[in-house]
Amino acid sequence: MTRTYDVSSTFVHTIDADQATAQEVLATTDPMRSLADRLSALGLDDRAIWSADGAKGYSLIWRFGGDQGHARLDWQLALQPTGAGRTALTVRLGARGSDPDARIRVLRSWLLFEELAEGHAAGLARMIGEYAEDALRPVAAPQLAAVGLGF
Repeated sequence: MTRTYDVSSTFVHTIDADQATAQEVLATTDPMRSLADRLSALGLDDRAIWSADGAKGYSLIWRFGGDQGHARLDWQLALQPTGAGRTALTVRLGARGSDPDARIRVLRSWLLFEELAEGHAAGLARMIGEYAEDALRPVAAPQLAAVGLGF
């Protein structure tokens, strides 16, 4: 299903990891948790509903209260190989309002959401790269050493 948005932005970051490793990291973490925590710190908890579509897509419904409508913000994450064992992380953010007044609110708050999304995309890229680096680091087998107790 193709959605239309009042406004959208795309952020791309290159990760020093192959696509399979990057996919594994995204599958074993909650890639939107830190963003949800930041939005919660802004006081959106009682007015927001998060959902995931299971295919690296996440949505936030932001209710404005009363009969003031709501906004829908959709994040879509994608990983594509770029060559030489590197991967591009693409984060797309789109938003729309439920009515003309809600659209105005979305447009007025867009710079804030865009900044949050850009920072979140950079953080995700760093996290995936760090996890991948740790996964490639060989783990030495534990060594047992005899210690004299002086008896």
